[in-house]
Amino acid sequence: MSGAARLPPATSPRAQAFRLPGRHGYAVEFSPYLPGRLACAASQYYGIAGCGTLVVLEQNEAGVHLFRSFDWNDGLFDVTWSENNEHVLVTSSGDGSLQLWDTENPTGPLKVYKEHSQEV
Repeated sequence: MSGAARLPPATSPRAQAFRLPGRHGYAVEFSPYLPGRLACAASQYYGIAGCGTLVVLEQNEAGVHLFRSFDWNDGLFDVTWSENNEHVLVTSSGDGSLQLWDTENPTGPLKVYKEHSQEV
């Protein structure tokens, strides 16, 4: 027998899913600050009508779970993390506004910027 050690077969990471009934995801962004945290902009009825939801998820050894969710009165189509603060996100929506959210403030957006006449 040679001196090479026998390695166990490689295991692939288990695929995980998080389902949010009645919502369809449009954008996903991993946090540049917090490993395992991601945000998803979602809408009802494929963004044609209905509300939107910003979903912040955490992934760890136990799986993927909901960290925070925020509802908006129109579909959300994009999301991005702040470059200056690990808790702040910006979303864009079908009503032409941008929303500034703080994951440490679960009551709603910090600020809403109504700058567009159509969806962003």
